Amino acid sequence: MFRLRCLLIAVLTMSFCNAQSTFQIKKVDIETEVKTIMSEKWQNDFKHVAYPKQWLKNVISVSPGESLQAAIDKVHAAGGGVVSLKEGTHLIQNTITLRGRVTIVGAGRDLTVIQQGPDLMETGFNIEAQPQVTDLVIKDLTLKGSRQGKANGILIRGRNESRHTRVMLQNINVTDWSAQGVHMKRTNNIIMDNCNFQYNGSAGGLYHNVYFLYNKYILQSDCDMSYPVLGKGNKYTSCEYVLAQRCTIKDCLGNGIQTDHEEAGYIFLHKYNISGCGRVALWFPCEDYYDKFHYTEDLKYAPQKVIINRCEIVNNTWGAMWRSVKESYVINSTFDNKKVDMGLLNCDVTIEQSSFKTGNEMYTDVKQWPKEVRILW
Repeated sequence: MFRLRCLLIAVLTMSFCNAQSTFQIKKVDIETEVKTIMSEKWQNDFKHVAYPKQWLKNVISVSPGESLQAAIDKVHAAGGGVVSLKEGTHLIQNTITLRGRVTIVGAGRDLTVIQQGPDLMETGFNIEAQPQVTDLVIKDLTLKGSRQGKANGILIRGRNESRHTRVMLQNINVTDWSAQGVHMKRTNNIIMDNCNFQYNGSAGGLYHNVYFLYNKYILQSDCDMSYPVLGKGNKYTSCEYVLAQRCTIKDCLGNGIQTDHEEAGYIFLHKYNISGCGRVALWFPCEDYYDKFHYTEDLKYAPQKVIINRCEIVNNTWGAMWRSVKESYVINSTFDNKKVDMGLLNCDVTIEQSSFKTGNEMYTDVKQWPKEVRILW
């Protein structure tokens, strides 16, 4: 009997540990080449993200039809924990308010689907400016919209004086939301790993698959931001300390990536493949976010200290169109686009071991800028 009881305890302990391991995040392996180039070009100036903490012992399971909001509120009130979503489609008719110290995990992104219900016309997952949220994880599920209303898949809005921090999305899909797929404002330490953000932004050209605004410390790895319906694949406005490796954007009506405005800098794109953009693959304007209708030649409105390494920018109308981008590098990259590979206005960009099939243009005055490449793109 004693031996049987010990065996039972061992089995239960092993089962609990295995369950915990499925809830636990996996840290991203940053390629050695990235670290080497960062050290050569920026010394120790780049600041990497901080990972969220997790509370894995307090677990609430939610079956389709049960309240996801109630489970989130309960584990948060208990000091932290896991909301485990069982396999199936979880229909949400109201916006879900996310809380800190919570891990939301599905059975797999092809198995657990959180679906926008017919009565939900706004955001799916939401965080307002208050209270401040820290240590949030969403993993192993799909958040699927229906392209109705002006609804964001995930919307997080912080304040400068109390930014949300340590948010990780791992192995998730966010698709078919009419507004932004993911929109994060004034939030620090954001990690997106092995995620697909696709077919979002059907409500208009100002809505994108992913939109970062006033964020610091971003890590994206193995993410696909292809097929935005009307907007961009990914927009980084006023974002600092960004590392994106092995990411993909395909087939945009407009621009693939936009990076602009104050505090935009220390941006490293490694093995980022962008193709099929109707306008510009890498659009780095010198744009004042609050006065878009007037071009202002001021370094603070353009991204600084950018590294493009081993990127493939092909089959776009324009490859890269940059204004006032300084102290930057294009290394080991391939450009082959329809009109211009790189158009640089008053830029300081060092090119190393890269190929440009169509060719580049260097401009010293805004009057030389191609008229068909509009400031307000």
